[in-house]
Order: sequence, then structure tokens, then C-alpha cells
Amino acid sequence: MAKLAHRLGKSNIASINVLVSKKASKFGISAEAALVILAKEHGIGTAIYQRTLDPTKQAEIRTALPSIFVTGVEKNVRKEGGRHKGKLSGIRRGSMTPRERLKAAIEYLVQDPELRERCQDMLMASRNFDRAINQATQVLENRIRKKARPEKRLVGEALVGFAFSPDSTKSVLQIASGDPEDQRGYTQILRGVVPAFRNKTHHHIINDFSREDALRVCGFIDVLLRAVDCSQRKNNN
Repeated sequence: MAKLAHRLGKSNIASINVLVSKKASKFGISAEAALVILAKEHGIGTAIYQRTLDPTKQAEIRTALPSIFVTGVEKNVRKEGGRHKGKLSGIRRGSMTPRERLKAAIEYLVQDPELRERCQDMLMASRNFDRAINQATQVLENRIRKKARPEKRLVGEALVGFAFSPDSTKSVLQIASGDPEDQRGYTQILRGVVPAFRNKTHHHIINDFSREDALRVCGFIDVLLRAVDCSQRKNNN
């Protein structure tokens, strides 16, 4: 809070408490989460403090993060000469740098700690974004292997084929919902990820992936990781 007061040119902490309270009320989140969002908006690092917060407050932070990605604009409407005209006013420009905004976007899109740790630096690089996709698919493959525990070394499509079957009664890993359509859908998606992304970036250098492409893929892999983590293992063998 002292750093935030200094950044905003405030002489006392009480004024920061007021700002935190307003932010918490606006987004319906705890004061701790509001403090993190406010600090991020002004380019102040929060990683150490965030790690001390419980999962509920960390989830609140992720939910509120999109609020700092865009510039807020207030629109006042006034009536003049029998006509309504829109007047743009109160434009607020945050003090976050583009790099800080990118980091916040990655934190929002990629929630899995291992995935974020392995991919964040590559997503924030200036080029060679195929490396982030390489690492993301490697994390996914390793997570499937740990969950399914095949008796022999399997990789790629062979590993996915061992772990997942469209028929949940024959699958080593069953999707948590128990819905047959979910089982079939996730199985097909996981099988498709291997040739579409895993093999391509493991065996070739691909310069066509943009940062935005890599962000989208990593965000999607994050969704698949949660499905794998929440799946139930059956002792079929």
C-alpha cells in the first residue's frame, strides 16, 4: 500500500484504503483482491503478495483482471437543440506498460501454475512463439501420462489413445462430468491436439505462430489440463 500511495502521490495510507474499498465494492471482491487489481493498474508488482492469499481471493483476482486490459471511457449524453449528442469524457489512462498488460493477460488466460511458469517468458518474448506451444503441449502430454500411468513409455497419439476412449466404459481416464458426449468430445479434441500442435512444434521450427496465436493455444491447453486433472482413473488393465 505504501508503494501505491507513493505512485499515486498520496500522503497517507487512509486515502489508499478508500480507493481499495471503492474497487472492492465495484467488482464485488475482497479488499485483498481489490488491492492487487489496483496495484496492477498502476504497474506495481504483486506476485509475492498474491502467493499469500487463499484460493478464493486468487480466483477473485483472475475474475477482475479483464478490467485492467482496456482504457475506461465515460460517456455523458446531453441534450442540445432538441438532439441528443454523445460526449466522450473522463478518459482514464492507466499507468501500466504494454509489457505489464501482457503479463496480466497471460495471468488471466493461463491459470495452471506449471503451464504459466513454463510458457510465460516465451509468450512475452519478441519472436519464436512456437516455443510456447511446444512447451504447452509438452505439459499437457506429461499431465496425461502422470494421470493415466501407462506401464510402458507412450508419447503423442499413442499416449492419448491409451488414456482416453470415446466410450467411457473402456477409457482409462473418464471425464469428470460422466457425460458420454463430454467423453467423446474431449477424447477427439485431445487426439487432434497432437497432430495439430504437439507434433508440429516438437519436430519442426514454425515461424508462422504469432504471439496472439500462442496465447490462444496456451489458454486452450489450460482448459484441457483442467479436464485431465479432474478426470477419474479406472483400473481397466
